[in-house]
Amino acid sequence: MWRDLIFLNKRVEQGVRRSLATGLVRINPDTGLIDLSPNAQAMGFDGNWLYFGHTTALRDCFTWHTIMFNCFEHFVPEFCKLRCYKVVVKTRNFIDAIRFRNVSLASPHTTGGLVPIQGKVGKDERDYTDGHFNGFIYCDGLEDARKKYTLIRKLMDEHVPDGKNIQVIIKRACTEMEQKHGQTDGKFWQSMTQEELDFQHLLEDIYEGVKRSSVQPDWLQNKVIADMARWANMVGDKSWMEHFGSEDILTMRAVTYHEVKEVVKKPKPAQVKSKRKQ
Repeated sequence: MWRDLIFLNKRVEQGVRRSLATGLVRINPDTGLIDLSPNAQAMGFDGNWLYFGHTTALRDCFTWHTIMFNCFEHFVPEFCKLRCYKVVVKTRNFIDAIRFRNVSLASPHTTGGLVPIQGKVGKDERDYTDGHFNGFIYCDGLEDARKKYTLIRKLMDEHVPDGKNIQVIIKRACTEMEQKHGQTDGKFWQSMTQEELDFQHLLEDIYEGVKRSSVQPDWLQNKVIADMARWANMVGDKSWMEHFGSEDILTMRAVTYHEVKEVVKKPKPAQVKSKRKQ
């Protein structure tokens, strides 16, 4: 019976309209279900992030953040509210970001596979976060976050040049959610009401067909790295040259004309006066 009453709730109707208006989801003409649109599938081509060890088995950030939070009046799903912790690596520049990604990819070999790592690193264009590049390791609860923090801190200290001076922290939830609902040590973040849980289950039924994978083939990772290098060059970070080896790949050295060059005047040859015949 309650399913018949879903769209009497204006919050639901308006949220579904907003999600369809993003162009990222659609009503599939063949199945009638809401699923990913071609726009969402192409979005990965222009994404800012390199993903590693990523799976949607545990996390479904596209549905939770892009759909539920952005389109349904900043609703925060259960996992985001109670279990989402992140180890954040404040990479200082392009080459730090690449090195962080490399040690994270190597971590199963370093740790004997005991601590699987899922995360992302890339250009951070948000004007309310620190730094041009940031790395994130996804965690399930505080205990898991502390284990992964210890691992990442060790990897950065031992395997990244000057890694001891790269800041590593633990935080909760997405920054946008924290900005809307207050700092994550506040009352809002301590529990879910039954009404919130019921609302989430309702949205999960509506968006059951929406699942966006973050798996990136090598060619797409290379494209994202190239975009990161362009971003680094734009913000004056020349560390990208350490990875690619040549400045000429992105820029053409300009011929300059501002230097004042001294003109050395050559002495005139002495003129010999001809003697007139007397």
